[in-house]
Amino acid sequence: MKKLLFILTFIVGLNFASKAQYYDHALGIRGGTSLEVSYKRFIFYTPSIQQAIEGLIGFQIDELKRTQNGWVFEALYHFHLDLGFDTGFSGFAGIGGYIGVFTEHGKKPYLGGGATMAIGASYTFTHAPVNIAIDWKPILGFPRMSLTRGAVTLRYVFPTTWQ
Repeated sequence: MKKLLFILTFIVGLNFASKAQYYDHALGIRGGTSLEVSYKRFIFYTPSIQQAIEGLIGFQIDELKRTQNGWVFEALYHFHLDLGFDTGFSGFAGIGGYIGVFTEHGKKPYLGGGATMAIGASYTFTHAPVNIAIDWKPILGFPRMSLTRGAVTLRYVFPTTWQ
């Protein structure tokens, strides 16, 4: 078991040390205080800052009361900044909004929405079409305001033609 863990750690370490691939768009899942499908598309490139849009659709969980869970659609505009010397690590910050249908026990479902932001870090692997990101994403709106939202996102990177 220790040998297997060492081999897996070594392989992951080699992937982190190699140059990452760039991508135009990716599709994946986000899990944490919500379970959502994520689609991210880069729309503007410069040598140091990239800009992207992200759409998420899925189920948000109320972390505190567990009574205002809901199905939501979110849209965010991200700014990515390379954190390493072309290593595939990037930090990002974004802002956007959400709208959804929320439920409480014993009441009719109702419509809600508000603003959201995201701060996190992302890594894209070189020899596998995979992107992984971790973020903190507070929301401000009706029926919920929460500073405790965060998740890990795992995406499949679609091949680009310009590489």
